[in-house]
Amino acid sequence: MISNGVINLCPDKNAVFTEAARVLKPGGRLAIADIISEQPLTDAIRCNADLWASCIGGAAQQELYFEAIGSAGFTISQYRANSYEFISNQARNASAKYGVKSISLLATKAAG
Repeated sequence: MISNGVINLCPDKNAVFTEAARVLKPGGRLAIADIISEQPLTDAIRCNADLWASCIGGAAQQELYFEAIGSAGFTISQYRANSYEFISNQARNASAKYGVKSISLLATKAAG
C-alpha cells in the first residue's frame, strides 16, 4: 500500500493506519511519504487555510504519528527525512518553528 502526502490531510490518522492494517496481509508493506512535525501545532496553524493547503495544518506530531503506525500493528523498518522546502514564507516560518518536515517510511504488518 502506498500513500504520498495524503495522510496528513486526514483528521483521524489512527483510523487510516488501522484500515491499512485491516486490508494488508501479514507481512504486507506500507510505504508512506508525508508531512509531520517535531512539535505539537497550535490551533491557529491547524485552522489556517494557507498552512492547511501547504500540508502543514494537518501534520501530526512525529511521536504520535509513529505510535499510530505501531498501534495498528506495523513495524517501521525504514525511515528518512526528505529534502523539501516549503514555498510560502508563512509555511517556511511554521516549518522552522515547529520542525515540520517531509518524511518517507516503510512499515511492515506483523505476521499473523
